[in-house]
Amino acid sequence: MRSHQWVALVIGLLGTLDTRAQPLPTDAQSEEVRKIAVLDGQSQLEELDALLERSFRLERNEYSLAMFHYEGRLRPALRALLWDSEVAKDARWVLSLIGVAEDLRLIVQLAPPAQRRLFADRWAYGVACALLHPESEAEWAFLRNCALNAYDDRWVDAAAIQSLRLIASPQSQELLIVARDRNQSRRGLIERALAYVQSNPAALVGQNLDELAQRVAQAVKIGDWEGNSAPILNKEGDKALVNIQLHSGFDGLVYTATFHKVQGLWTLRGVRETLQMFAPPVPVKPRQ
Repeated sequence: MRSHQWVALVIGLLGTLDTRAQPLPTDAQSEEVRKIAVLDGQSQLEELDALLERSFRLERNEYSLAMFHYEGRLRPALRALLWDSEVAKDARWVLSLIGVAEDLRLIVQLAPPAQRRLFADRWAYGVACALLHPESEAEWAFLRNCALNAYDDRWVDAAAIQSLRLIASPQSQELLIVARDRNQSRRGLIERALAYVQSNPAALVGQNLDELAQRVAQAVKIGDWEGNSAPILNKEGDKALVNIQLHSGFDGLVYTATFHKVQGLWTLRGVRETLQMFAPPVPVKPRQ
């Protein structure tokens, strides 16, 4: 999440801060994903598996955007790879970014992917960020466990607290109260989440994607909001990603929000941090 490889990748993908949908970048990575997307069956599965295993870890954001664009063709193969021990966590990352409810429900039901490294449960971060419309008891239990830091990963509990805040329902409020009492190190974050829920915020849906994305930016704002990128659409035009640019202290942050269009209304489906870089504030020279 914080590696230096992301800096150049994300900056290049943000584009200008206008309100027009941006086409998918026509670079080598996008073309590689496009060629896989037009395949069928076992051929597609094998090529996608090889791509994830070979290079996805180094350029996660670039490939994620390309896979999001072609998600209509790639989701079945990504779901099949959830059982592949080598690339399961990467498949979880992309499916969580796409944010389809049935995929999230499947991920929650599966056992954790095999890991051999520090922060073995970091995969749960993307899932917790995307569970803004939990329906099953298993999904609510997953958010509860994440908020209580059951995964021993401070990115994961922060993600669950953020999602419970944005859900802003009586059930999410109840879970936040439980977490406040049992996750003392996150007490301040949880208190702010409860204050948001108790303010009775408007639902994060709307006909105008740009206006909705601005409301989402205010709902998740950390420090100063510096603007949103133009939306990046999937091929069918019914899903979109918007990068929210923030500045807090010495950090420049990018949060990527996922939206789905349902019956003419755009709906928020997830928000995750995709970039953090050192960016000290520029001092303002006083006038003489």
